[in-house]
Amino acid sequence: MLRPALILLVVIVALAVVLTSRPVPLPPTPSRGVVLQNVRLDLYPEQDPEATWKFEAGRVEQDPGSREARVSELKGGERYVRGELDLRLKAPSVVIDRVDNLRLPYATVEILEGCYRLELGKPGESEVLVDQRSGFSAPSIHLTAPGIEIFGRNFRSDFGMQSPTWNIQKESAQTGGELPPCDIEGGR
Repeated sequence: MLRPALILLVVIVALAVVLTSRPVPLPPTPSRGVVLQNVRLDLYPEQDPEATWKFEAGRVEQDPGSREARVSELKGGERYVRGELDLRLKAPSVVIDRVDNLRLPYATVEILEGCYRLELGKPGESEVLVDQRSGFSAPSIHLTAPGIEIFGRNFRSDFGMQSPTWNIQKESAQTGGELPPCDIEGGR
């Protein structure tokens, strides 16, 4: 009885050594997603069904793991509401997350209604966020419109600038007389 038990034990040990010395197979490389070049991209945000964003870009990379699209070499961006041009966006790149919100390193936004030009964030600051439900969020702002100029921090606003908030650093406004004309193409 002892001899068969020892033989079985040696076979088990030998099998264990053989199995543990085998190389571990590498998991398959995950898909890198899709890379498109020189594209026009339309975004229909579920959280804002009346809006459509249109982008022109040199490169778009779709990451299936995070379900984000990285848009680089951005040539232009526009937001339309019910088919009417609402605003223009200029930035070096944008990340479109899984719920269609936009993250940008910094951006310039032209809001046609009210003739607002917003310089959101700066290189080296935290990201600018465009939330499809609530609007803009940026670490800093330089806002210009006919008769007004504001520099501020911690900016938040809806898309129409109906309820903006910021910490004012510097503000100047023209009072009385006729306001200068809007210098944004198509601005009202």
